[in-house]
Amino acid sequence: MGACGGGGDGPFLPVTSPPAGLHYERNAVVYALGREIHPNSPISSGGRITGYIVRPQLPDGLRIDASTGVISGTPTTVSAPTLYAVTGINIAGFVTTRLLIAVRVKAEPPANLSYENQNPIYTIGQTISPNHPFVEGGDVSSFTVQPALPAGLVMDTASGVISGTPVRLAPSASFRVTASNSSGSASTQLQIEVRELPPVAPASLSYQEPTALYATGRPIMPNLPSSTGGPIDAFVVAPTLPPGLSIDAATGVISGTPQSPSAAANFTVTGSNGAGAVTATVNIAVLPAGSAAPAGALSTPRTNHSATLLTNGKVLVAGGHDDASTLASAALYTPGTGLWTATGSMGATRFFHTATLLQDGRVLIAGGEDLLGVFRSSAELFDPATGQWSPTGAMSTARSGHTATLLPDGKVLVAAGTNGSFLLSAELFDPATGQWTPTGSMNTARSVFTATSLTDGRVLVAGGTNGSPISAAELFDPATGLWAPTAPLTAARLTHAATLLPDGQVLVAGGNGGAGGGGSLATAERYDPATGTWTVTGPMSAGRTAGTATLLSDGHVLAAGGYSSTGSALASTDLFDPATGQWTTTGAMLGARYFHTATLLSNGNVLLAGGSNDLSALATVELHLP
Repeated sequence: MGACGGGGDGPFLPVTSPPAGLHYERNAVVYALGREIHPNSPISSGGRITGYIVRPQLPDGLRIDASTGVISGTPTTVSAPTLYAVTGINIAGFVTTRLLIAVRVKAEPPANLSYENQNPIYTIGQTISPNHPFVEGGDVSSFTVQPALPAGLVMDTASGVISGTPVRLAPSASFRVTASNSSGSASTQLQIEVRELPPVAPASLSYQEPTALYATGRPIMPNLPSSTGGPIDAFVVAPTLPPGLSIDAATGVISGTPQSPSAAANFTVTGSNGAGAVTATVNIAVLPAGSAAPAGALSTPRTNHSATLLTNGKVLVAGGHDDASTLASAALYTPGTGLWTATGSMGATRFFHTATLLQDGRVLIAGGEDLLGVFRSSAELFDPATGQWSPTGAMSTARSGHTATLLPDGKVLVAAGTNGSFLLSAELFDPATGQWTPTGSMNTARSVFTATSLTDGRVLVAGGTNGSPISAAELFDPATGLWAPTAPLTAARLTHAATLLPDGQVLVAGGNGGAGGGGSLATAERYDPATGTWTVTGPMSAGRTAGTATLLSDGHVLAAGGYSSTGSALASTDLFDPATGQWTTTGAMLGARYFHTATLLSNGNVLLAGGSNDLSALATVELHLP
């Protein structure tokens, strides 16, 4: 075994600590005259040794390395057994050991072989502390072991040191180690065992959704556990989960399809292994499909704001106004807890702006206006990783009531709107440069219209107002940057909703047809990109302007809220079935609202936030369970 400046197998304390525990691989040895000895290396603890001295002088032909303490060489004269004091020193102190060395004409056989640890128990995958031999008598030429050591362990045939990392379990077994030279040998028996890594108790357990709200008859998004500490082998839950739900005893995942309503209740999940256990509480409620349930309220009432589902499953709400002031504040909703937390505020107050989730997970906010009638051309970016906003290039034209559509190449198309005049212009934002470039202008100026990204990459724009409701529709082609007219809506409408259906068609519903067009509309129609035509489909149960339409996980569309032809806020909701083209009434919201936001969460519920009723801006938030 070699040794470095301090000797031993470490780890060492700094040289500011005195050395300790100095000894040698061979503290008593008989060497043969004229035969090169096996280097005798020191072992120590405490502070690192920086120098060695020996008294008296070693037999002729032998030497000590003053830096490493290793004794080596070839004896040239016979020497009677003599004690030699070797001292290891550093700036903090010293330590001394004694060696008994003799040199004889003929080699003597090794004697009294033993090891530092005669009965070691090792752990699979953990590097062992080297096991050093002790032997008296003559110098050893070689060491052997029978049978072979457990996999991953090795013996140095020159020094006899056993080292390595066990890679397989091994029951306790005997291993015979023999130290030999030309005059004979000495043996010892080692008992070695390799065991499993001792289990580490789990330290904590939590669930992705600690507060879960489910609908009867709808498969839930599996609720996944996460833990720290040792791996969990088994999970149990008490009391029994609501009918239709179950927990996987091996993984802890809660899944299934709730069969019947059940009041909110706490369920304790225990995760354990051989070393210990941890618990987590999950609150679960099951409501009838189509029900509404309250969620945590916004800290500030807001309407005409934006809501964006982030890649981490949270919802970013930004801007809007509270009837008295235009807002720059923003908040994040966490579905698993049902709570809102404040995040960084925008650099400018704004409402009727757009919010677009970019391909890199950031959110682009563009344009809008304030309650004083000042229109915005500025744009800014929200970074979910930091929770902060940063300014980016401004649009060439201030605009409000416009649309923003993410294109397949990652750019964002902003089109039309108003800044006191209805706009035809459109421009493209490039996230790579943070700059805007103009693109082709639309054929019809408009505001408060819809823009829908089609499956072929084109963008369908429909309806809106240029002083009165319009029916005109047109298509933007990203490949050319140009707009082309397509068939008009069957009914002129503004502040309506548009939804891309799973079959690639576009559903337009509701909106306002103006005094001459029937006020708030219940009508709906579908656009077929393959034919470029609109087809009237079944009407909603109520005319609704400034309502929302949300594509659900099962392909249905939920229309919620809005206001009627009399200006009254609506709490009603309708469900559109693409297979039949018909709407059915579903559970009403807890509160009437319009100019709110509706966001499909990853768990299949719809988050309805803020908006206005007939009296004021709202801070209330609710969940719709399809």
